Amino acid sequence: MQIKTIIFDLDETLIEDRDATHSAFENACAFAYEYAQVDCERLKGSAYRHARRLWAEAPTYDYCREIGISASEGMWGRFEGDGSDLQALYEWAPVYQERLWEYALAEQGIEDESLVKQLAAIFRKERRRSYRVFADVEVALSRLKQQYTLALLTNGAPDLQREKIRASGLESYFDAIVVSGEFGIGKPRPEVFSHVLEQVQGVPDETIMVGDSLPRDIVGAYRSGMRGIWLNRFGDDCIDACRPMIGAQICLLDELDAVISA
Repeated sequence: MQIKTIIFDLDETLIEDRDATHSAFENACAFAYEYAQVDCERLKGSAYRHARRLWAEAPTYDYCREIGISASEGMWGRFEGDGSDLQALYEWAPVYQERLWEYALAEQGIEDESLVKQLAAIFRKERRRSYRVFADVEVALSRLKQQYTLALLTNGAPDLQREKIRASGLESYFDAIVVSGEFGIGKPRPEVFSHVLEQVQGVPDETIMVGDSLPRDIVGAYRSGMRGIWLNRFGDDCIDACRPMIGAQICLLDELDAVISA
């Protein structure tokens, strides 16, 4: 069948996340060194470890796992919006954002409430200012938009993902944008893929999904009857269980045209 629709993931597909998060950690830990001469690398590792542990203990953990909100996003998100789960996250997140730094500093014998609050604020500020679009994205989207219907399907909290989309300047490229937190179901559930197709009047066998996540993007596309293109920008190892579900693998969006026409 001729491809008519392309669905894109957002984080680590169109905009950077790993590097932006790493940079926010670096800036926060550098401040801690200036303020209290802490071991920066140790603090960074401790903070991320406590972030993951506390996130897994969150009262909204099941909701976050379903929607696709990560521990690192919890460190800077506001989580504004309707719904009981989102409201609970809105109330709990500020506590989480400070407590992980409190525990990380305590491992180096530091108890300083002012420093805890400053580190949480620095991380939020630095992460929020980093909306870097990968270098190949805008040229590729401009070209593809002339030939295909383009849609964006991203997991995450409504306000956080919408903020990323607006700040990155990518909104105008897409005929439809679906955020899992707005729909109530996240990738890889087939229902959210079907919802995107309804928005653009597409059908699965005329659609491809392009994303970096094997378990969410590629598995979800496969279960939804569409071809999944794994965008593996960083040379990550393939998950063996996902291998049969990969329609093709690319490293850059420049390679997408050849894959579609193959």
